[in-house]
Amino acid sequence: MITATKQLIESKWTNVQIQKESARLLASQWMAAYGVICKQGEAAIKEFETVTRNEKVAYFKALKVTTPMELVKALAEHEANVFGSKMEIWGDDKQAHLSYQSCGMWNAIKEHGHMTKEQEAMMSKQMETCTSEFAKEFGFKGETKIEGENSAVLTFTK
Repeated sequence: MITATKQLIESKWTNVQIQKESARLLASQWMAAYGVICKQGEAAIKEFETVTRNEKVAYFKALKVTTPMELVKALAEHEANVFGSKMEIWGDDKQAHLSYQSCGMWNAIKEHGHMTKEQEAMMSKQMETCTSEFAKEFGFKGETKIEGENSAVLTFTK
């Protein structure tokens, strides 16, 4: 007769381990979904981008952000805490900037997504569109400036 002994497993990972795994998991799921969706055509891609953007917008609207500075601060805090991104923010209530020094999601996508240079370029273009459409949901103008291979600056203007 085998007697089973129950063992309680507790969280022992560091924040860095949790952030890396969160980024890896989301990146792998996003890349898998996007790969399938891209085979369905432009309409499916647009629908997927709209649905994912709407979820992001709902999260930040629940935080009651009303100015560009509040938005970049909330974005930076979220990404730093969840994905381990390193960012700088600056600006005021009319215009604010978020500069990625290191993006946890981009790093995970590059490491686990096995993208071609063409796919990376497509993702950069998609980020520009996403920033612009996301900003509109708050009544702002949003711009993305890609700076090198691993850096970008997002600007939100009221």
